[in-house]
Amino acid sequence: MATFLGARASETFGSFRRRDFSLVWVSANIAMAGRQMEIIAVLWLVLELTGDALLVGLAGGSALGLAFLSVFAGAVVDRMPRRLLMAAGHFIAAALAFLLMALLLLDALKVWMIFVIILGGGAFRTVELPVTNALLIDTVPRERLTNAVAMLGFGQNLTQFVGPIVGGFLYTPLTPAGLFGFIGVMYLIGGGLALAVRTRNATAGSTTPRQIIIGVAEGLRHVWQRKELFMALLIAAMYNVTGFPFTTALMPIFAKETLQGGPEVLGLLNGAMGAGAVIGALVVAGIGNLRRQGWWLVWAVNGGWHGSMILFAVAVLTLPGLLPFGAVLVVALAIKVLTGIGRSVSLVLVMTVLMGNSDPEFRGRMGGMRVLAIQAHFPASALNGWMVTQIGAPLTALYLGIAGSVAVFLCLFSRRLREA
Repeated sequence: MATFLGARASETFGSFRRRDFSLVWVSANIAMAGRQMEIIAVLWLVLELTGDALLVGLAGGSALGLAFLSVFAGAVVDRMPRRLLMAAGHFIAAALAFLLMALLLLDALKVWMIFVIILGGGAFRTVELPVTNALLIDTVPRERLTNAVAMLGFGQNLTQFVGPIVGGFLYTPLTPAGLFGFIGVMYLIGGGLALAVRTRNATAGSTTPRQIIIGVAEGLRHVWQRKELFMALLIAAMYNVTGFPFTTALMPIFAKETLQGGPEVLGLLNGAMGAGAVIGALVVAGIGNLRRQGWWLVWAVNGGWHGSMILFAVAVLTLPGLLPFGAVLVVALAIKVLTGIGRSVSLVLVMTVLMGNSDPEFRGRMGGMRVLAIQAHFPASALNGWMVTQIGAPLTALYLGIAGSVAVFLCLFSRRLREA
């Protein structure tokens, strides 16, 4: 048994034997931990300043308001030094966090400034996902692709477990200004580690506007010719419309109005999802390359995202009148763990389908198009906020969970996706 467990651990964590993989992994996840704390700080700050569910929803999606630029960012990632792009993104994020800190200390922060800063930071972060995935995969051989993506997911999910909890509990004692300063330091550390990476791009080329546009057109044609890539991106867009707003924009409303808590409860809810996501990523990393990844992708999305949304909505609609709020919170946290498992597995499978079924010179563009699918999160967060004002958070989660589940199941009619 000990030998078997040792072999499984060696397989699961084997990618860390590569220096550059480890550096990219640590850099990405230190920055991701800062991002998770920043989400808690921004959402709760907007809620405190306005008490408006619609504005909270908009704040949850504003970072992705310019995600359509990711198509062009992906072409840039395929042509410029990826480690420098990754470091630059972290340093810019640090500068914006320090700006928020300064505005709070000077008592000069207005709500509209928060949105401008978030939106501006989002413009630079359109490069973050494509460059991180492409650089990470550059550091490992093809046979370890699924493991590399899963271990990146493991780290990101670990930060989604720890980051929101730490952010929620530090919000009051550090004050929002102190928390943004702490987050800025984390971004600086992540940028420094990215500069230490030695791996170079598999491909490079001109970055003139004409060449970038040509590169974008080639990437779009590549996706259209390989229908499994198109269907994976379509599913990613679907769960960004239905699932992501549930985990971001709706959670402050559930924490405050349904569970009668504060930022600590919000941190626990997001942390529970992160704990489940860690479990899911470790399971996929240990299994290695799956057959019929498109098939499993559909079930992961509908089981983890939409199924848990429906279950969560039913629980918060029925249990508060039957159980103490402490017990209701425990049930909510358990459901959020299930959300995290499905979320983790689905994110790994989307990236594995995209990277495993595309040519190496398109990795940056595949990552960029993955971010473009995330663009759906921005208008969906506003829609979620509006729906909450009309029918409340529980019914919003219930209706979106049912609609999303039906839409994703229809994707199984694609043979190329089922066999990917």
